[in-house]
Amino acid sequence: DAHYRRLIFHPTYTHEDFVGSIKPLVTPDRPLDYVFAPGPLTLLLKDAFEHPAEVFYLVIEEINRGNAPAIFGDLFQLLDRLPNGKSEYTVQNYDMTAYFSRDPGLKNIFHEGKVWFPANFNILATMNTADENIFVLDSAFKRRFALEYTKINFDNLPDEWSHPYDTFAGNRPLNALFKGTALED
Repeated sequence: DAHYRRLIFHPTYTHEDFVGSIKPLVTPDRPLDYVFAPGPLTLLLKDAFEHPAEVFYLVIEEINRGNAPAIFGDLFQLLDRLPNGKSEYTVQNYDMTAYFSRDPGLKNIFHEGKVWFPANFNILATMNTADENIFVLDSAFKRRFALEYTKINFDNLPDEWSHPYDTFAGNRPLNALFKGTALED
């Protein structure tokens, strides 16, 4: 069974949004406390560590619309994988590992504060090549992904969408286009 978390990079998306950060928290018990608020990468990675027999996918839409190397930060090194799928390197991240260690089953794994991507944790990303100039992904970043060009093919649309250009040009309402499909809502 595969599990996934989907997010979109954009120009103001940060490492703290992606991984997590220390944030203030006000509760009835304490007027002010500071806690690690995990981001989507950390949340899904924790699930992957907790369930090693299952497959997890982090799906990043529009990876080049944000500054991907800055968003990944030092976790960029974890994209290098061994043949078995585990990260070749580890990085020190005490915030993430302290968060993981709250789970009794993971406590002894992260005692050194090092984190890695396990073999069951995968990253898929989309990139609109027409927008490649927004944030250029350098070759060091790109080489860590298997790139596959996928052409938009309007011929593969269902018959009831006979002329998608009418819809995308605003001549046909979307609710009419998607009526009776899973996308209707």
